[in-house]
Amino acid sequence: MQIEKVRHDGRSYTNANYADLIAHGVPHQVVMQSASAQLGRDVDAAAGVARAAFVSPGDLVEQEYHLAKQEAQAWLDGGKDETAIPSSVSDHMAMFGVGAEAAATEIVATAEQWEQALATIRSARLGGKAAVRSAETVEAAEQAAKAAIAELNAIRPPEGSL
Repeated sequence: MQIEKVRHDGRSYTNANYADLIAHGVPHQVVMQSASAQLGRDVDAAAGVARAAFVSPGDLVEQEYHLAKQEAQAWLDGGKDETAIPSSVSDHMAMFGVGAEAAATEIVATAEQWEQALATIRSARLGGKAAVRSAETVEAAEQAAKAAIAELNAIRPPEGSL
């Protein structure tokens, strides 16, 4: 593996491999810290791709989903007053041609799927990063990152959902 950046004793090494770094007197632990940080960023990036698969593209969409769920759940819990339908519910009604209760129920169900996906992604991301950090060799850290990235790449919404 090429390690993007390592700093030691006032020197910087870029795009170097383990053997070269060790040959230049960089301690194993310093190399491992740099490799771990780089691989951790790779795992984080894969988690970001997994999360993005569950939401529409755009800025702050996750917050929009969260707000819609809050409004829909509050409306359902508050007795479903047809004269006080929240905008997130009425927008869903217009988009999908369903009634208020169906819209609110769909919003909540979709949000719950999103929240479950987030929990699964978080678990895979943190577990992968922990495995990378606990690896004793660069090769083992790289394998741990590859396994975590493969796990994250497999987390996608079922066809036709969300």
